[in-house]
Amino acid sequence: MTRSTSVASIAVAVVAAALGRAAAQPVAAQRGATPPDAGYIGREITPLEIDDCKSTDLTKDEVFKQGSEHFERGRTLYVQGDYEGAVRELVYSYCLVPSFYSILKDIGQAYERNLDCEKAIGYLERYVKQVPADAVRTDACGSDPQIDKANVARRVEVLKKLKAKIYVESQPAGAQITIANDAGVAARAHARETIEVLGGHYDLITELDGYEPYHQPIDVRIGKPYTYFVPLVAQKGRLSMQVLPTDARIFLGDRLVGIGHIDLPLEGNTYVVTSEATDRITDRRRIEVLANQVKRVQVELTAQPQIGRRQLVAFSTAAGAGATASLLYAFKNTGLAGAGSVGGGAAGFFGSLFLLPGDLPLGTSNLTVTATVGGGILGAGASLLFTRRLEVIYPVAGASAVLGGTFGYIIGDRTRINVGDAAMINSGIVWGSVAGALFAASFDPGHVVGGGLVLSGLGMGTVGGLLLQSNFSVTRSHAALIDVGGLIGIIGGLALESLVYPTQTVRSSTDMVDARSQEHLANFALGGMAVGLLAAGVLTRNLDNPKIPVAPTITQAAAGDGRAATVYGVAGRW
Repeated sequence: MTRSTSVASIAVAVVAAALGRAAAQPVAAQRGATPPDAGYIGREITPLEIDDCKSTDLTKDEVFKQGSEHFERGRTLYVQGDYEGAVRELVYSYCLVPSFYSILKDIGQAYERNLDCEKAIGYLERYVKQVPADAVRTDACGSDPQIDKANVARRVEVLKKLKAKIYVESQPAGAQITIANDAGVAARAHARETIEVLGGHYDLITELDGYEPYHQPIDVRIGKPYTYFVPLVAQKGRLSMQVLPTDARIFLGDRLVGIGHIDLPLEGNTYVVTSEATDRITDRRRIEVLANQVKRVQVELTAQPQIGRRQLVAFSTAAGAGATASLLYAFKNTGLAGAGSVGGGAAGFFGSLFLLPGDLPLGTSNLTVTATVGGGILGAGASLLFTRRLEVIYPVAGASAVLGGTFGYIIGDRTRINVGDAAMINSGIVWGSVAGALFAASFDPGHVVGGGLVLSGLGMGTVGGLLLQSNFSVTRSHAALIDVGGLIGIIGGLALESLVYPTQTVRSSTDMVDARSQEHLANFALGGMAVGLLAAGVLTRNLDNPKIPVAPTITQAAAGDGRAATVYGVAGRW
Protein backbone atom coordinates (compact mmCIF):
# COMPACT_ATOMS: atom_id res chain seq x y z
CA MET A 1 0.00 0.00 0.00
CA THR A 2 1.70 3.27 -1.11
CA ARG A 3 1.99 6.00 1.47
CA SER A 4 1.42 8.70 -1.17
CA THR A 5 -2.20 7.70 -1.27
CA SER A 6 -4.11 9.99 1.05
CA VAL A 7 -7.52 11.36 1.72
CA ALA A 8 -6.50 14.72 0.25
CA SER A 9 -5.52 13.11 -3.03
CA ILE A 10 -8.87 11.34 -3.12
CA ALA A 11 -10.60 14.69 -2.64
CA VAL A 12 -8.64 16.18 -5.50
CA ALA A 13 -9.57 13.25 -7.66
CA VAL A 14 -13.24 13.61 -6.71
CA VAL A 15 -13.23 17.27 -7.70
CA ALA A 16 -11.51 16.47 -10.97
CA ALA A 17 -13.98 13.72 -11.66
CA ALA A 18 -16.91 16.05 -10.93
CA LEU A 19 -15.60 18.67 -13.34
CA GLY A 20 -15.00 16.17 -16.13
CA ARG A 21 -18.22 14.08 -16.01
CA ALA A 22 -21.18 13.15 -13.85
CA ALA A 23 -20.29 11.78 -10.43
CA ALA A 24 -19.81 8.03 -9.96
CA GLN A 25 -20.45 6.78 -13.51
CA PRO A 26 -20.06 3.03 -13.69
CA VAL A 27 -16.77 1.87 -15.03
CA ALA A 28 -18.59 -0.51 -17.34
CA ALA A 29 -19.76 2.55 -19.28
CA GLN A 30 -16.15 3.67 -19.84
CA ARG A 31 -14.86 0.43 -21.41
CA GLY A 32 -14.41 2.06 -24.71
CA ALA A 33 -11.69 4.22 -23.23
CA THR A 34 -10.11 1.47 -21.10
CA PRO A 35 -10.64 -2.00 -22.63
CA PRO A 36 -10.41 -4.76 -20.04
CA ASP A 37 -7.64 -6.61 -21.88
CA ALA A 38 -5.20 -6.62 -19.01
CA GLY A 39 -4.75 -9.62 -16.77
CA TYR A 40 -3.21 -13.07 -16.60
CA ILE A 41 -1.37 -14.00 -19.76
CA GLY A 42 -2.84 -17.51 -19.86
CA ARG A 43 -5.37 -18.74 -22.34
CA GLU A 44 -8.16 -16.79 -20.69
CA ILE A 45 -8.11 -13.22 -19.40
CA THR A 46 -8.70 -13.11 -15.67
CA PRO A 47 -11.93 -11.16 -14.96
CA LEU A 48 -11.52 -8.18 -12.63
CA GLU A 49 -14.15 -6.93 -10.18
CA ILE A 50 -13.76 -3.34 -11.36
CA ASP A 51 -15.09 -4.36 -14.77
CA ASP A 52 -18.51 -5.00 -13.22
CA CYS A 53 -19.16 -1.92 -11.08
CA LYS A 54 -22.75 -1.06 -10.22
CA SER A 55 -24.35 2.23 -11.21
CA THR A 56 -25.09 4.78 -8.46
CA ASP A 57 -26.81 8.18 -8.17
CA LEU A 58 -24.64 9.66 -5.42
CA THR A 59 -23.92 13.35 -5.25
CA LYS A 60 -20.38 14.73 -5.39
CA ASP A 61 -20.27 15.12 -1.64
CA GLU A 62 -21.54 11.57 -1.15
CA VAL A 63 -18.93 10.27 -3.63
CA PHE A 64 -16.19 12.09 -1.74
CA LYS A 65 -17.38 10.86 1.63
CA GLN A 66 -17.95 7.20 0.68
CA GLY A 67 -14.84 7.00 -1.46
CA SER A 68 -12.72 8.26 1.40
CA GLU A 69 -14.36 5.93 3.90
CA HIS A 70 -13.94 2.80 1.76
CA PHE A 71 -10.36 3.69 0.95
CA GLU A 72 -9.43 4.24 4.58
CA ARG A 73 -11.20 1.03 5.61
CA GLY A 74 -9.40 -0.87 2.88
CA ARG A 75 -6.04 0.47 3.98
CA THR A 76 -6.74 -0.49 7.57
CA LEU A 77 -7.77 -4.01 6.64
CA TYR A 78 -4.64 -4.35 4.51
CA VAL A 79 -2.44 -3.44 7.46
CA GLN A 80 -4.35 -5.91 9.65
CA GLY A 81 -3.79 -8.73 7.16
CA ASP A 82 -7.38 -9.08 6.01
CA TYR A 83 -6.53 -8.92 2.34
CA GLU A 84 -9.88 -10.18 1.08
CA GLY A 85 -11.66 -7.44 3.05
CA ALA A 86 -9.14 -4.87 1.83
CA VAL A 87 -9.84 -5.88 -1.78
CA ARG A 88 -13.60 -5.42 -1.32
CA GLU A 89 -13.22 -1.94 0.15
CA LEU A 90 -10.62 -0.78 -2.37
CA VAL A 91 -12.64 -2.09 -5.32
CA TYR A 92 -15.69 -0.18 -4.07
CA SER A 93 -13.54 2.92 -3.66
CA TYR A 94 -12.17 2.57 -7.19
CA CYS A 95 -15.65 2.08 -8.62
CA LEU A 96 -16.60 5.43 -7.04
CA VAL A 97 -13.43 7.17 -8.30
CA PRO A 98 -12.28 5.20 -11.39
CA SER A 99 -9.88 7.93 -12.46
CA PHE A 100 -7.71 7.42 -9.38
CA TYR A 101 -5.51 4.73 -10.94
CA SER A 102 -3.14 4.22 -7.97
CA ILE A 103 -5.91 2.24 -6.21
CA LEU A 104 -5.39 -0.45 -8.88
CA LYS A 105 -1.87 -0.93 -7.58
CA ASP A 106 -3.17 -1.18 -4.01
CA ILE A 107 -5.71 -3.84 -5.03
CA GLY A 108 -3.01 -5.78 -6.91
CA GLN A 109 -0.74 -5.72 -3.86
CA ALA A 110 -3.57 -7.00 -1.66
CA TYR A 111 -4.18 -9.88 -4.03
CA GLU A 112 -0.45 -10.64 -4.17
CA ARG A 113 -0.31 -10.81 -0.38
CA ASN A 114 -3.31 -13.17 -0.50
CA LEU A 115 -1.36 -15.43 -2.94
CA ASP A 116 -3.80 -14.83 -5.77
CA CYS A 117 -1.14 -14.03 -8.32
CA GLU A 118 -3.43 -14.05 -11.34
CA LYS A 119 -5.67 -11.31 -9.92
CA ALA A 120 -2.58 -9.46 -8.76
CA ILE A 121 -1.15 -9.56 -12.29
CA GLY A 122 -4.48 -8.40 -13.72
CA TYR A 123 -4.71 -5.32 -11.47
CA LEU A 124 -1.03 -4.42 -11.71
CA GLU A 125 -1.17 -4.66 -15.51
CA ARG A 126 -4.26 -2.45 -15.46
CA TYR A 127 -2.36 0.02 -13.28
CA VAL A 128 0.57 0.09 -15.73
CA LYS A 129 -1.79 0.78 -18.62
CA GLN A 130 -3.63 3.58 -16.81
CA VAL A 131 -0.61 5.57 -15.63
CA PRO A 132 -0.56 8.54 -18.04
CA ALA A 133 2.59 9.12 -20.02
CA ASP A 134 2.78 12.66 -18.66
CA ALA A 135 2.12 11.79 -15.02
CA VAL A 136 4.44 13.56 -12.60
CA ARG A 137 4.92 13.67 -8.83
CA THR A 138 2.06 15.28 -6.94
CA ASP A 139 4.43 16.41 -4.19
CA ALA A 140 8.11 16.45 -3.38
CA CYS A 141 7.88 13.39 -1.14
CA GLY A 142 5.90 11.30 -3.60
CA SER A 143 7.40 8.72 -5.95
CA ASP A 144 7.90 9.36 -9.63
CA PRO A 145 4.87 7.78 -11.43
CA GLN A 146 6.99 6.80 -14.43
CA ILE A 147 9.60 5.03 -12.32
CA ASP A 148 6.86 3.32 -10.30
CA LYS A 149 5.13 2.27 -13.53
CA ALA A 150 8.35 0.66 -14.80
CA ASN A 151 8.95 -1.10 -11.48
CA VAL A 152 5.40 -2.49 -11.42
CA ALA A 153 5.76 -3.68 -15.03
CA ARG A 154 8.90 -5.59 -14.09
CA ARG A 155 7.13 -6.96 -11.02
CA VAL A 156 4.35 -8.25 -13.27
CA GLU A 157 6.90 -10.12 -15.40
CA VAL A 158 8.34 -11.74 -12.28
CA LEU A 159 4.88 -12.80 -11.09
CA LYS A 160 4.07 -14.31 -14.46
CA LYS A 161 7.05 -16.61 -14.09
CA LEU A 162 5.96 -17.93 -10.73
CA LYS A 163 5.03 -21.60 -10.97
CA ALA A 164 2.25 -23.51 -9.29
CA LYS A 165 3.34 -26.37 -7.04
CA ILE A 166 1.51 -29.68 -7.53
CA TYR A 167 1.73 -32.67 -5.20
CA VAL A 168 0.14 -35.97 -6.25
CA GLU A 169 -0.44 -38.93 -3.95
CA SER A 170 -1.33 -42.19 -5.72
CA GLN A 171 -2.73 -45.43 -4.38
CA PRO A 172 -0.76 -47.62 -4.77
CA ALA A 173 2.29 -45.38 -4.45
CA GLY A 174 5.02 -44.86 -7.03
CA ALA A 175 2.89 -43.86 -10.04
CA GLN A 176 4.31 -41.92 -12.97
CA ILE A 177 2.82 -38.40 -13.18
CA THR A 178 2.58 -36.47 -16.46
CA ILE A 179 1.17 -32.95 -16.76
CA ALA A 180 0.45 -31.88 -20.32
CA ASN A 181 -1.79 -29.76 -22.51
CA ASP A 182 -2.11 -28.91 -26.20
CA ALA A 183 1.31 -27.28 -26.13
CA GLY A 184 2.96 -30.54 -25.03
CA VAL A 185 4.27 -32.09 -21.84
CA ALA A 186 4.81 -29.51 -19.11
CA ALA A 187 6.31 -31.82 -16.47
CA ARG A 188 6.97 -35.44 -15.57
CA ALA A 189 7.60 -36.83 -12.09
CA HIS A 190 6.62 -39.57 -9.69
CA ALA A 191 3.91 -39.50 -7.06
CA ARG A 192 4.95 -37.73 -3.83
CA GLU A 193 7.34 -35.47 -5.74
CA THR A 194 6.67 -31.72 -5.95
CA ILE A 195 5.91 -30.64 -9.52
CA GLU A 196 6.21 -27.03 -10.68
CA VAL A 197 4.32 -25.75 -13.73
CA LEU A 198 3.11 -22.42 -15.02
CA GLY A 199 -0.52 -21.56 -14.48
CA GLY A 200 -3.00 -22.83 -17.06
CA HIS A 201 -5.22 -25.71 -18.11
CA TYR A 202 -3.64 -29.17 -18.05
CA ASP A 203 -4.40 -32.87 -18.19
CA LEU A 204 -3.05 -34.69 -15.12
CA ILE A 205 -2.12 -38.25 -16.17
CA THR A 206 -1.31 -40.86 -13.51
CA GLU A 207 0.14 -44.16 -14.74
CA LEU A 208 1.40 -47.32 -13.05
CA ASP A 209 2.17 -50.73 -14.52
CA GLY A 210 -0.77 -53.08 -14.04
CA TYR A 211 -3.26 -50.25 -13.49
CA GLU A 212 -5.57 -48.23 -15.71
CA PRO A 213 -4.18 -44.77 -16.64
CA TYR A 214 -6.08 -41.99 -14.84
CA HIS A 215 -6.78 -38.69 -16.66
CA GLN A 216 -7.95 -35.62 -14.77
CA PRO A 217 -8.31 -32.08 -16.20
CA ILE A 218 -6.89 -29.49 -13.81
CA ASP A 219 -6.71 -25.69 -13.74
CA VAL A 220 -3.67 -24.37 -11.91
CA ARG A 221 -3.07 -20.78 -11.02
CA ILE A 222 0.16 -18.90 -10.71
CA GLY A 223 2.01 -19.55 -7.48
CA LYS A 224 -0.75 -21.70 -5.94
CA PRO A 225 -0.11 -25.06 -4.22
CA TYR A 226 -2.29 -28.04 -5.26
CA THR A 227 -2.65 -31.52 -3.81
CA TYR A 228 -4.38 -34.43 -5.57
CA PHE A 229 -5.10 -37.97 -4.43
CA VAL A 230 -5.51 -40.53 -7.22
CA PRO A 231 -6.82 -44.04 -6.38
CA LEU A 232 -5.73 -46.19 -9.32
CA VAL A 233 -7.87 -49.03 -10.62
CA ALA A 234 -5.99 -52.23 -11.42
CA GLN A 235 -6.05 -53.37 -15.02
CA LYS A 236 -8.13 -56.47 -15.55
CA GLY A 237 -7.38 -59.76 -17.21
CA ARG A 238 -9.87 -62.53 -17.95
CA LEU A 239 -10.28 -66.00 -16.52
CA SER A 240 -11.96 -68.42 -18.92
CA MET A 241 -12.50 -71.80 -17.29
CA GLN A 242 -14.30 -74.91 -18.52
CA VAL A 243 -15.11 -77.67 -16.02
CA LEU A 244 -16.41 -81.17 -16.66
CA PRO A 245 -18.99 -82.34 -15.82
CA THR A 246 -20.96 -79.34 -17.05
CA ASP A 247 -23.03 -79.12 -13.85
CA ALA A 248 -19.93 -78.55 -11.72
CA ARG A 249 -20.07 -75.55 -9.39
CA ILE A 250 -17.17 -73.10 -9.64
CA PHE A 251 -16.15 -70.93 -6.69
CA LEU A 252 -13.78 -67.98 -6.68
CA GLY A 253 -12.62 -67.97 -3.09
CA ASP A 254 -15.88 -68.51 -1.20
CA ARG A 255 -18.11 -66.95 -3.89
CA LEU A 256 -20.07 -69.03 -6.41
CA VAL A 257 -19.27 -67.58 -9.84
CA GLY A 258 -20.58 -70.13 -12.34
CA ILE A 259 -21.83 -73.59 -13.29
CA GLY A 260 -19.62 -75.56 -15.67
CA HIS A 261 -18.05 -72.49 -17.28
CA ILE A 262 -16.91 -68.99 -16.29
CA ASP A 263 -15.50 -66.06 -18.24
CA LEU A 264 -14.73 -63.32 -15.72
CA PRO A 265 -12.82 -60.02 -15.85
CA LEU A 266 -10.43 -60.03 -12.89
CA GLU A 267 -7.66 -57.83 -11.61
CA GLY A 268 -4.17 -59.19 -12.11
CA ASN A 269 -3.62 -61.43 -9.09
CA THR A 270 -3.51 -65.03 -7.90
CA TYR A 271 -6.87 -66.58 -7.09
CA VAL A 272 -8.00 -69.81 -5.43
CA VAL A 273 -10.60 -71.46 -7.69
CA THR A 274 -12.59 -74.45 -6.45
CA SER A 275 -14.65 -76.79 -8.65
CA GLU A 276 -17.00 -79.36 -7.18
CA ALA A 277 -19.74 -81.70 -8.37
CA THR A 278 -21.75 -84.58 -7.00
CA ASP A 279 -19.78 -87.86 -6.80
CA ARG A 280 -16.62 -86.10 -7.94
CA ILE A 281 -13.40 -85.23 -6.15
CA THR A 282 -13.26 -81.49 -5.41
CA ASP A 283 -10.57 -79.66 -7.40
CA ARG A 284 -8.91 -76.67 -5.71
CA ARG A 285 -6.11 -74.83 -7.47
CA ARG A 286 -4.32 -71.46 -7.47
CA ILE A 287 -4.64 -69.62 -10.77
CA GLU A 288 -2.61 -66.54 -11.68
CA VAL A 289 -4.45 -63.98 -13.82
CA LEU A 290 -2.29 -61.42 -15.61
CA ALA A 291 -3.50 -57.95 -16.56
CA ASN A 292 -4.59 -57.57 -20.20
CA GLN A 293 -4.33 -61.32 -20.78
CA VAL A 294 -6.82 -64.19 -20.96
CA LYS A 295 -6.11 -67.17 -18.72
CA ARG A 296 -7.75 -70.32 -20.10
CA VAL A 297 -8.14 -73.34 -17.85
CA GLN A 298 -9.74 -76.73 -18.48
CA VAL A 299 -10.60 -79.00 -15.56
CA GLU A 300 -12.09 -82.48 -15.57
CA LEU A 301 -13.18 -83.57 -12.12
CA THR A 302 -12.20 -87.09 -11.14
CA ALA A 303 -14.99 -89.39 -10.05
CA GLN A 304 -15.13 -90.27 -6.38
CA PRO A 305 -13.43 -93.65 -5.86
CA GLN A 306 -15.91 -96.47 -5.36
CA ILE A 307 -15.36 -98.42 -2.16
CA GLY A 308 -14.69 -102.14 -2.61
CA ARG A 309 -14.13 -103.19 1.00
CA ARG A 310 -17.31 -105.25 1.34
CA GLN A 311 -16.70 -106.99 -1.95
CA LEU A 312 -13.15 -107.93 -1.01
CA VAL A 313 -14.20 -109.11 2.48
CA ALA A 314 -16.76 -111.45 0.90
CA PHE A 315 -14.30 -112.68 -1.72
CA SER A 316 -11.55 -113.14 0.87
CA THR A 317 -13.90 -115.38 2.84
CA ALA A 318 -14.65 -117.54 -0.22
CA ALA A 319 -11.04 -117.48 -1.47
CA GLY A 320 -9.71 -118.38 1.99
CA ALA A 321 -12.04 -121.36 2.20
CA GLY A 322 -11.21 -122.56 -1.31
CA ALA A 323 -7.43 -122.04 -1.02
CA THR A 324 -7.26 -123.83 2.35
CA ALA A 325 -9.31 -126.74 1.06
CA SER A 326 -7.08 -126.98 -2.03
CA LEU A 327 -3.91 -126.98 0.04
CA LEU A 328 -5.25 -129.66 2.41
CA TYR A 329 -6.39 -131.79 -0.53
CA ALA A 330 -2.76 -132.92 -0.78
CA PHE A 331 -3.48 -135.21 2.16
CA LYS A 332 -6.35 -136.90 0.29
CA ASN A 333 -8.54 -136.43 3.32
CA THR A 334 -11.87 -134.89 2.41
CA GLY A 335 -12.84 -134.44 6.03
CA LEU A 336 -9.68 -132.52 6.76
CA ALA A 337 -10.17 -130.45 3.60
CA GLY A 338 -13.75 -129.63 4.61
CA ALA A 339 -12.73 -128.55 8.11
CA GLY A 340 -9.84 -126.57 6.65
CA SER A 341 -12.16 -124.76 4.28
CA VAL A 342 -14.25 -123.59 7.23
CA GLY A 343 -11.17 -122.42 9.09
CA GLY A 344 -9.74 -120.79 5.96
CA GLY A 345 -13.02 -118.99 5.28
CA ALA A 346 -13.13 -117.69 8.87
CA ALA A 347 -9.50 -116.58 8.65
CA GLY A 348 -10.18 -114.80 5.34
CA PHE A 349 -13.27 -113.09 6.73
CA PHE A 350 -11.81 -111.80 9.99
CA GLY A 351 -8.41 -111.02 8.50
CA SER A 352 -9.86 -108.89 5.72
CA LEU A 353 -12.45 -107.35 8.05
CA PHE A 354 -9.81 -105.99 10.42
CA LEU A 355 -6.88 -105.45 8.07
CA LEU A 356 -8.48 -103.86 5.01
CA PRO A 357 -8.85 -100.03 5.10
CA GLY A 358 -12.37 -98.58 5.21
CA ASP A 359 -11.86 -96.55 2.03
CA LEU A 360 -10.43 -99.37 -0.07
CA PRO A 361 -10.97 -98.39 -3.74
CA LEU A 362 -13.18 -100.67 -5.79
CA GLY A 363 -10.51 -100.85 -8.50
CA THR A 364 -8.01 -102.33 -6.05
CA SER A 365 -10.63 -104.82 -4.88
CA ASN A 366 -11.43 -105.86 -8.45
CA LEU A 367 -7.78 -106.30 -9.35
CA THR A 368 -7.27 -108.44 -6.23
CA VAL A 369 -10.14 -110.70 -7.29
CA THR A 370 -8.83 -110.87 -10.85
CA ALA A 371 -5.27 -111.65 -9.74
CA THR A 372 -6.53 -114.37 -7.38
CA VAL A 373 -8.47 -116.10 -10.16
CA GLY A 374 -5.58 -115.66 -12.58
CA GLY A 375 -3.13 -117.04 -10.00
CA GLY A 376 -5.28 -120.12 -9.47
CA ILE A 377 -5.51 -120.75 -13.25
CA LEU A 378 -1.75 -120.20 -13.58
CA GLY A 379 -1.03 -122.74 -10.86
CA ALA A 380 -3.43 -125.31 -12.34
CA GLY A 381 -2.05 -124.88 -15.87
CA ALA A 382 1.55 -125.10 -14.70
CA SER A 383 0.75 -128.26 -12.72
CA LEU A 384 -0.80 -129.88 -15.77
CA LEU A 385 2.51 -129.54 -17.57
CA PHE A 386 3.94 -132.10 -15.18
CA THR A 387 1.14 -134.27 -13.82
CA ARG A 388 -2.53 -135.09 -13.88
CA ARG A 389 -2.68 -135.91 -10.18
CA LEU A 390 -5.31 -133.81 -8.44
CA GLU A 391 -3.52 -134.00 -5.09
CA VAL A 392 -0.76 -131.95 -6.77
CA ILE A 393 -2.85 -129.70 -9.01
CA TYR A 394 -5.23 -128.50 -6.27
CA PRO A 395 -2.62 -127.46 -3.71
CA VAL A 396 -0.53 -125.68 -6.36
CA ALA A 397 -3.59 -123.88 -7.68
CA GLY A 398 -4.59 -122.86 -4.12
CA ALA A 399 -1.12 -121.55 -3.28
CA SER A 400 -0.90 -119.68 -6.63
CA ALA A 401 -4.30 -118.12 -5.99
CA VAL A 402 -3.12 -116.77 -2.61
CA LEU A 403 0.10 -115.41 -4.12
CA GLY A 404 -1.75 -113.92 -7.08
CA GLY A 405 -4.30 -112.20 -4.85
CA THR A 406 -1.55 -110.74 -2.66
CA PHE A 407 0.30 -109.47 -5.73
CA GLY A 408 -2.88 -107.98 -7.21
CA TYR A 409 -3.72 -106.14 -3.97
CA ILE A 410 -0.24 -104.62 -3.73
CA ILE A 411 -0.24 -103.47 -7.36
CA GLY A 412 -3.78 -102.09 -7.15
CA ASP A 413 -3.04 -100.23 -3.92
CA ARG A 414 0.09 -98.61 -5.32
CA THR A 415 -1.25 -97.71 -8.76
CA ARG A 416 -4.75 -96.73 -7.57
CA ILE A 417 -6.14 -98.52 -10.60
CA ASN A 418 -9.64 -97.45 -11.56
CA VAL A 419 -12.63 -99.76 -11.75
CA GLY A 420 -12.84 -99.83 -15.55
CA ASP A 421 -9.18 -100.77 -16.05
CA ALA A 422 -9.43 -103.54 -13.46
CA ALA A 423 -12.58 -104.85 -15.16
CA MET A 424 -10.84 -104.89 -18.56
CA ILE A 425 -7.88 -106.86 -17.18
CA ASN A 426 -10.32 -109.25 -15.49
CA SER A 427 -12.15 -109.82 -18.78
CA GLY A 428 -8.88 -110.54 -20.57
CA ILE A 429 -7.76 -113.10 -17.97
CA VAL A 430 -11.12 -114.86 -17.77
CA TRP A 431 -11.86 -115.07 -21.50
CA GLY A 432 -8.27 -115.91 -22.41
CA SER A 433 -8.30 -118.77 -19.88
CA VAL A 434 -11.73 -119.98 -21.08
CA ALA A 435 -10.50 -119.93 -24.67
CA GLY A 436 -7.40 -121.95 -23.74
CA ALA A 437 -9.51 -124.47 -21.79
CA LEU A 438 -11.97 -124.86 -24.72
CA PHE A 439 -9.10 -125.43 -27.14
CA ALA A 440 -7.74 -128.10 -24.81
CA ALA A 441 -11.18 -129.72 -24.55
CA SER A 442 -11.62 -129.58 -28.33
CA PHE A 443 -8.32 -131.31 -29.18
CA ASP A 444 -7.97 -133.44 -26.01
CA PRO A 445 -4.19 -133.54 -26.55
CA GLY A 446 -3.21 -134.75 -23.13
CA HIS A 447 -2.43 -133.00 -19.90
CA VAL A 448 0.90 -131.49 -21.02
CA VAL A 449 -0.40 -129.80 -24.17
CA GLY A 450 -3.68 -129.06 -22.42
CA GLY A 451 -1.82 -127.26 -19.64
CA GLY A 452 0.16 -125.35 -22.27
CA LEU A 453 -3.04 -124.28 -24.04
CA VAL A 454 -4.55 -123.05 -20.78
CA LEU A 455 -1.39 -121.11 -19.95
CA SER A 456 -1.25 -119.67 -23.47
CA GLY A 457 -4.85 -118.51 -23.24
CA LEU A 458 -4.18 -117.00 -19.81
CA GLY A 459 -1.10 -115.17 -21.08
CA MET A 460 -2.70 -113.83 -24.26
CA GLY A 461 -5.83 -112.79 -22.38
CA THR A 462 -3.77 -110.97 -19.74
CA VAL A 463 -1.66 -109.17 -22.35
CA GLY A 464 -4.77 -108.29 -24.36
CA GLY A 465 -6.52 -106.89 -21.30
CA LEU A 466 -3.48 -104.78 -20.40
CA LEU A 467 -3.23 -103.40 -23.95
CA LEU A 468 -6.92 -102.58 -24.08
CA GLN A 469 -6.95 -100.79 -20.71
CA SER A 470 -3.88 -98.74 -21.69
CA ASN A 471 -5.48 -97.50 -24.93
CA PHE A 472 -9.15 -97.23 -23.95
CA SER A 473 -10.93 -95.67 -21.03
CA VAL A 474 -13.51 -98.33 -20.25
CA THR A 475 -16.11 -98.18 -17.53
CA ARG A 476 -17.05 -101.17 -15.39
CA SER A 477 -20.52 -101.30 -16.97
CA HIS A 478 -19.00 -101.36 -20.46
CA ALA A 479 -16.72 -104.27 -19.54
CA ALA A 480 -19.68 -106.07 -17.96
CA LEU A 481 -21.69 -105.73 -21.18
CA ILE A 482 -18.85 -107.29 -23.15
CA ASP A 483 -18.62 -110.14 -20.60
CA VAL A 484 -22.37 -110.70 -20.94
CA GLY A 485 -21.92 -110.84 -24.72
CA GLY A 486 -19.28 -113.56 -24.37
CA LEU A 487 -21.47 -115.58 -21.98
CA ILE A 488 -24.48 -115.31 -24.30
CA GLY A 489 -22.24 -116.34 -27.16
CA ILE A 490 -21.19 -119.54 -25.35
CA ILE A 491 -24.81 -120.40 -24.53
CA GLY A 492 -25.82 -119.71 -28.12
CA GLY A 493 -22.98 -121.87 -29.42
CA LEU A 494 -24.03 -124.80 -27.23
CA ALA A 495 -27.64 -124.40 -28.35
CA LEU A 496 -26.57 -124.35 -31.97
CA GLU A 497 -24.51 -127.50 -31.45
CA SER A 498 -27.59 -129.36 -30.16
CA LEU A 499 -29.45 -128.32 -33.31
CA VAL A 500 -26.67 -129.36 -35.67
CA TYR A 501 -25.97 -132.72 -33.96
CA PRO A 502 -29.30 -133.74 -32.40
CA THR A 503 -28.70 -137.54 -32.50
CA GLN A 504 -25.44 -137.63 -30.58
CA THR A 505 -25.67 -139.16 -27.10
CA VAL A 506 -23.12 -139.44 -24.37
CA ARG A 507 -22.40 -143.11 -23.65
CA SER A 508 -19.22 -143.36 -21.62
CA SER A 509 -15.91 -141.60 -21.10
CA THR A 510 -14.15 -144.04 -23.39
CA ASP A 511 -16.70 -144.04 -26.22
CA MET A 512 -15.65 -142.39 -29.53
CA VAL A 513 -19.04 -140.68 -29.83
CA ASP A 514 -18.47 -139.03 -26.46
CA ALA A 515 -15.10 -137.71 -27.60
CA ARG A 516 -16.61 -136.28 -30.80
CA SER A 517 -19.47 -134.78 -28.85
CA GLN A 518 -16.99 -133.16 -26.49
CA GLU A 519 -15.08 -131.77 -29.45
CA HIS A 520 -18.25 -130.39 -31.02
CA LEU A 521 -19.38 -128.82 -27.79
CA ALA A 522 -15.97 -127.19 -27.26
CA ASN A 523 -15.81 -125.94 -30.84
CA PHE A 524 -19.30 -124.44 -30.82
CA ALA A 525 -18.77 -122.91 -27.38
CA LEU A 526 -15.47 -121.43 -28.54
CA GLY A 527 -17.04 -120.03 -31.71
CA GLY A 528 -20.05 -118.68 -29.84
CA MET A 529 -17.74 -117.01 -27.31
CA ALA A 530 -15.73 -115.31 -30.05
CA VAL A 531 -18.87 -114.12 -31.86
CA GLY A 532 -20.45 -112.90 -28.62
CA LEU A 533 -17.37 -110.95 -27.52
CA LEU A 534 -16.87 -109.36 -30.95
CA ALA A 535 -20.54 -108.46 -31.30
CA ALA A 536 -20.69 -106.96 -27.82
CA GLY A 537 -17.51 -104.98 -28.47
CA VAL A 538 -18.86 -103.57 -31.75
CA LEU A 539 -22.30 -102.76 -30.37
CA THR A 540 -20.88 -100.95 -27.33
CA ARG A 541 -17.97 -99.27 -29.13
CA ASN A 542 -19.32 -95.74 -28.59
CA LEU A 543 -19.82 -96.03 -24.84
CA ASP A 544 -16.28 -94.93 -23.99
CA ASN A 545 -13.56 -92.86 -25.63
CA PRO A 546 -10.04 -94.02 -26.58
CA LYS A 547 -7.14 -92.67 -24.57
CA ILE A 548 -5.59 -90.44 -27.23
CA PRO A 549 -1.83 -90.07 -26.64
CA VAL A 550 -2.04 -86.31 -27.28
CA ALA A 551 -4.16 -83.72 -25.52
CA PRO A 552 -5.13 -80.13 -26.32
CA THR A 553 -3.03 -77.53 -24.57
CA ILE A 554 -2.92 -73.76 -24.14
CA THR A 555 0.42 -72.08 -23.40
CA GLN A 556 2.03 -68.64 -23.43
CA ALA A 557 4.90 -67.84 -25.79
CA ALA A 558 6.83 -64.73 -26.82
CA ALA A 559 5.86 -63.28 -30.20
CA GLY A 560 8.35 -61.78 -32.66
CA ASP A 561 7.88 -58.29 -31.23
CA GLY A 562 8.46 -59.52 -27.69
CA ARG A 563 4.84 -59.41 -26.56
CA ALA A 564 3.18 -62.42 -24.94
CA ALA A 565 0.98 -64.51 -27.24
CA THR A 566 -1.41 -67.36 -26.52
CA VAL A 567 -0.54 -70.59 -28.38
CA TYR A 568 -3.10 -73.35 -28.93
CA GLY A 569 -1.94 -76.87 -29.80
CA VAL A 570 -1.56 -80.45 -28.64
CA ALA A 571 0.96 -82.17 -26.40
CA GLY A 572 1.72 -85.72 -25.38
CA ARG A 573 4.36 -88.41 -24.90
CA TRP A 574 5.38 -91.30 -27.11
